[in-house]
Amino acid sequence: MDLAQALKVSTDELLDVKPVKKIKQPDSRLLRRMQQIEKLDAATKRQVIQVIDTFIENAKLKKQA
Repeated sequence: MDLAQALKVSTDELLDVKPVKKIKQPDSRLLRRMQQIEKLDAATKRQVIQVIDTFIENAKLKKQA
């Protein structure tokens, strides 16, 4: 630390350490919904996934326009 202070740099710069990127935490509400979906019967789960896929595709198309 004394060397870093003498050089007027941070210890991270001195050691060439890259800052740790914060990992974005998933939305807990979304995770709860996904857990609920996992408990559904296969046919219902498939329908829910189709609806979600439709919304995702729609958002992609809007973004491209």
